[in-house]
Amino acid sequence: MAEAIGVASGLLALGQFAFQSSIALYQTISSYQSHQQRVRDLAEEASALSGVLASLVETVQATTDIDLSSLELPLRQCGKACQVFEQQIQKCSSRSTGSRASVRDWARLKYMGDDIDGFRRLLASYKMTINVALTDANLRRSAVTSEAIEGYKELLDSAKENLEDRLDTINEKMDAMLGKSVAGSTPNTSELMQIKEEKASTEKSLAICAQLSMHISQLQFATTPTPSAGGSTGTSSIPEKITHEGLEECKTSLSRMATKLRAHEKLLFSQLTEKMKASTTSPEEVADIARLRDEWESTFESIDILSKANTYFENEASVIENHATGDAMQVMVTTDEKTLHGTNRGLGWRSRQIGGRMDNETVRAISRDMVTVTIRNIHNEELQPRQVAPAAPGEMQRDNRFSEFNERYGEGFKLTSMK
Repeated sequence: MAEAIGVASGLLALGQFAFQSSIALYQTISSYQSHQQRVRDLAEEASALSGVLASLVETVQATTDIDLSSLELPLRQCGKACQVFEQQIQKCSSRSTGSRASVRDWARLKYMGDDIDGFRRLLASYKMTINVALTDANLRRSAVTSEAIEGYKELLDSAKENLEDRLDTINEKMDAMLGKSVAGSTPNTSELMQIKEEKASTEKSLAICAQLSMHISQLQFATTPTPSAGGSTGTSSIPEKITHEGLEECKTSLSRMATKLRAHEKLLFSQLTEKMKASTTSPEEVADIARLRDEWESTFESIDILSKANTYFENEASVIENHATGDAMQVMVTTDEKTLHGTNRGLGWRSRQIGGRMDNETVRAISRDMVTVTIRNIHNEELQPRQVAPAAPGEMQRDNRFSEFNERYGEGFKLTSMK
């Protein structure tokens, strides 16, 4: 418990640091009252980031049972990026002349070689990463609607595309810096080239893993075991089940291999940046290389957050929406440790519903009981007398005699007269 509180307090401090830095950045940008669309877009993104960070701080302060420790590196880097860019704005505006402080040329603003549009996309990636982590935590501990689940899937897809683009940009910058380091002949040139080639080989291997894993997922979808007519998995589906389990083992093995490759790539990237810093004499280039390494590590941490959230969503959560009318029996249960999100909606006055977490035997017993009740109700309906239209006042006495006979002896048969 003490360890959890310690982690939470450290995360809270990082969250407050990033939040205050984003607020300061937003206020600095807004103070210049620029009419350029790209500047207004940057201010809006900084404001949106502040809102997400405020939610994170509130969540960490209110609860101790949510593990958001994976956000530590992205939060630290987010706060540092906001601080550095704010300093760049102030530095640029200090060169301006005139009675009112203003940024003369926003095009001069750079962060790791990116202009303000690139920095806005960086803020967006931080915002989406934090949003995914918060949504994932809420998904694990509370009930949500199917619409919210669909929105979460869209958020995951959007964040993944954003981070992959960010990673491509970082690699392009690294290649450009590496080209400068290699161009100047130094004792480290040969070693730099070797590390670069090994890094490229590792990236190729990771791409092969991802492609093969996607292909296996497609095969799994095509070979999913189908229940027999009786509702259970019959003998004919056993080969499909074996195939499905074998493919799942292949995916697990690929995942372990990809994890090792990513760890190796991280080591190579660290070695590469250290060699590059040793090959340059410019303090600015050394600072850019250090920031590039931090951004690369933060981006990979964000991708890992998305990967874990997506894995939990696919493997540990079930989404069910039951809609029925009439005399229906609805079942929405989980018999394992999966989180269940869904709704039973029945419009019939005699609809029956099962919901929650229970073992297989309990589900079977309740289902049998419900079927028994349904059969009994149908039998009782068949035994009940048929309803007729209200009789006229003159026929009431005769209808009462018929009703009394019907209840005592049954419906009876009409006799025909014989001539």
